[in-house]
Amino acid sequence: MSGELAMEQKVTLHYAEPLPPHLARFGEHLVAGQLLGGRCPRCDRVYVPHRGYCPLCVVRITEADELTTTDRGIVASYTIITPVRYYGQTKTEPFVFASVLLDGTASPLRGQDVTGIPHEQLRAGLRVKAVWRPEEERTMKGLSARGGSGVDGAVTSFEPTGEPDVPPDAYRGYEF
Repeated sequence: MSGELAMEQKVTLHYAEPLPPHLARFGEHLVAGQLLGGRCPRCDRVYVPHRGYCPLCVVRITEADELTTTDRGIVASYTIITPVRYYGQTKTEPFVFASVLLDGTASPLRGQDVTGIPHEQLRAGLRVKAVWRPEEERTMKGLSARGGSGVDGAVTSFEPTGEPDVPPDAYRGYEF
């Protein structure tokens, strides 16, 4: 096929999807400096953010089942990531990707940064609390119906509380 022309072009696509009502309420609470969870009406497990249903009981979690949760919890698991340079990479220094199990909840917030502690001292069982952005800077950025915790627009990271670590039985099963 001689004579054909080919052109290479980098293209960026942005998709916008409306948030389901339960995630919109979660986002509104984030901007107000609160974490909204949903309690299963059958088993009493609390999920943050909730999905509109309990994944174990397969029953609906409604607005009547929502509650404000604490912003304190434990590091259930973590990975320290050393960025590899590639086109579009914005991070250049090692950073933490942690699952934080908030007190009284049954679903960890995944992909959270942990600051205020050297990486070599980070450990599962570490008690942490949210570091909130200033009120005027909080947004719903990162919140998506496609999954993930989506708290980045309101919470910059989690930092140690100084409380004693918790034993592995407190976070066993939430290490993902």
